[in-house]
Amino acid sequence: MSRKILTICITLILFQSAFAQDLPQPKLTPAPTMEKHEPLIRQGIALHDRGDFDGAIRSYEEVLKENPDDTLALYEMAYSYGEKKDYKKSLEIAYRGAQYKSKQLFGFYVLIGNNLDHMGQAENAIKTYKSGIRMFPEESLLHFNLAITLLGQNKPDEARKSLKDAVTFDPAHPGSHVRLGDVYFRENYRIPALLAMGRFLVLEPKSQRATYALQVIRDVLGRAATRDEKTGNINITLDTSARTDEGDFGTALTMMGILGAARHLEKNKDKTEMQSIIDMIESLLSIMSEGDAKKKQEGFAWNYYRPYFLEMKARKMVEPFCYYIYQTSQSTEVAKWLAQNTARVNEFLTWSQSYQWPRLK
Repeated sequence: MSRKILTICITLILFQSAFAQDLPQPKLTPAPTMEKHEPLIRQGIALHDRGDFDGAIRSYEEVLKENPDDTLALYEMAYSYGEKKDYKKSLEIAYRGAQYKSKQLFGFYVLIGNNLDHMGQAENAIKTYKSGIRMFPEESLLHFNLAITLLGQNKPDEARKSLKDAVTFDPAHPGSHVRLGDVYFRENYRIPALLAMGRFLVLEPKSQRATYALQVIRDVLGRAATRDEKTGNINITLDTSARTDEGDFGTALTMMGILGAARHLEKNKDKTEMQSIIDMIESLLSIMSEGDAKKKQEGFAWNYYRPYFLEMKARKMVEPFCYYIYQTSQSTEVAKWLAQNTARVNEFLTWSQSYQWPRLK
């Protein structure tokens, strides 16, 4: 039996049996992409990006006819089949690619897990991601995709742990921050939700996800104090059910109600939303620095997100931060300020991009 036929047989056997067990350690040696095939790979990626998945697949097939061990072509083809929603075919190719000791290996594990999840086999997807994590413990996309599957299985606490791993290993991945912020928000971690969504909006300020993230921030800041339109009374809500295992932000939560109430006072009636938001964020960060900081603290949000925002305040960058993250508000005030303060925005972004995030366990 030729090597090629043997490889196909092994792949088919694995395809049938690997649903119920971990993938075996890869043993095959990949072949580098031939120089003459590089234009075909680039063409395939361009076609994929335009949504022409069939065209992309044909490009990769041309490569694999001559070089069946090209794992880059295998990965891109499996990815295109997945985006085409042909999950079975994508899974088959990803299993084939996972037999190689290649730099695409963790990506094949991601694709296998994604396809299994889409095919209604969430438990096997979870096993696949965890197998990949044992091999590649610092690959953030494995942690992120594991979290997505766990959320689909209604396991928010497990998903939260995986998302914290994801942002630790890749602080610049927007999806991990917005998903973690959403879990925080839904599980009543209000200050952690505010911080995670704020970080996300620094990375992705203009998108559909950004619109949602800004809604969460507005909700967190606005929920603590409301004005009764009939009586004019200001009602402050003290949340006694807020969870503290991500950090005890109790003082900040209490003061947020007082700060929210201050927005409704007569002396502040002429302030714009942005002026009020900047005042609130500045005050909250002062409280987190001076009040809550006196406590001995544990918790991921406290030790991961909080230092970033405190350094931002120390560098006097809260104002550009607030305007920058409010870009989906469609406010003329925001657009005007950003246009007139490009130097301050660039200074803020330069600092943010160079910030050294902690590697928390």
